[in-house]
Amino acid sequence: MNQEVVMNREIGQRIRAVRKKHGLSQEKMAEVLGIHSTTHYQNIEYGKSKVTIYHLQIIFEKFGATPNYILLGEVANEQEYVYDFLCQTSEHKIKVFVEIAKQAFGGPQYDFDVYLKKK
Repeated sequence: MNQEVVMNREIGQRIRAVRKKHGLSQEKMAEVLGIHSTTHYQNIEYGKSKVTIYHLQIIFEKFGATPNYILLGEVANEQEYVYDFLCQTSEHKIKVFVEIAKQAFGGPQYDFDVYLKKK
């Protein structure tokens, strides 16, 4: 897959994470960003259309997600850690939870990896 396509999808996933964190529908997020077509906004989330500098500015002003986070995935503040986690795959989220559980409750009696492999 083309590197630009992958990058656009990742940008879209981060924008989607910001939207979901704030409980907004795609229609409402399009409205906030001044996009008159929900389909156009959906294409941004899916990586089919590019986000503009104007949209990045609004996302930063309204939601606190920096352009460096949206474009590059660079996490600069606590809120962006939340967004970053939200845009991860379900498999990655489960691995993070397993690591947290190992740290909190770990020991030889808890073999979470074996349990996950059974699923």
